[in-house]
Amino acid sequence: MALNASLTHWHGALGPVIGYTVRGHRYLRSMPSHMTNPRTPAQQAHRSHFSLVSTFIHTLGPIYKLGYRYHNPDLSPRANLFHHIFYDAVNPQTLTLDPARVLISRGTLPTFQPTAVNHTQSNISLRWHLTQGTPQDQLHLLLYNVSQATSRPYYNAASRATAHLTLTLPVTWDPTDHIILYAFWHNPNTHANSDSTIPLQINSPNNQDKYNQQLTHLSQTLTHSHRHPITPKLLTKIHKHLLPTPDSPPPQ
Repeated sequence: MALNASLTHWHGALGPVIGYTVRGHRYLRSMPSHMTNPRTPAQQAHRSHFSLVSTFIHTLGPIYKLGYRYHNPDLSPRANLFHHIFYDAVNPQTLTLDPARVLISRGTLPTFQPTAVNHTQSNISLRWHLTQGTPQDQLHLLLYNVSQATSRPYYNAASRATAHLTLTLPVTWDPTDHIILYAFWHNPNTHANSDSTIPLQINSPNNQDKYNQQLTHLSQTLTHSHRHPITPKLLTKIHKHLLPTPDSPPPQ
């Protein structure tokens, strides 16, 4: 492995050399002379576990980069989140992921504690008391649509002093979709975060098996597309492929 100090840089293989980036630093390494790819059940399970977590992080979007920016600086925000989900939110026996066990932020501020939550077809209203923290704390939220495996972030949605907030749901979301709300406080002066709250679940049906089948299918699609960057446009195309039409059965 060598640091790439040249003016040009690339990701992936170029002849006998591979270029890649770790925490903003560009590196080069030689292509291995041969690769073993044993397909023992244990190794296939480990790859599936790894792929499941990686795909779920893609569907969350980049809000975790703020939520984990100041947590365990020895690792990148993504590595911290990956480690947490890998060990705390996935059942290794069944290889199923529970999004309600995920924390998208870690920190020392008091957690967000709503006193009222109201859900209509087009919005979600929240209220809270100013009992802890400082009035300048900013609330960051993520609505995760389990039914569609997509998310919508709300950065600096409100200050702690406002004590109430109304979120407008994306027009493409159905009122019956299963939605998980993640929320955490961030202080712009001290750059401290709170742990994200225990996720609030809206329209929570018993469809965990269906969700994990969809997430596994998305993992396979992203794996086959690994040479292309994971962009919002690509994810949108994948989501459209996953969602069944009225005249067609869901993907197997």
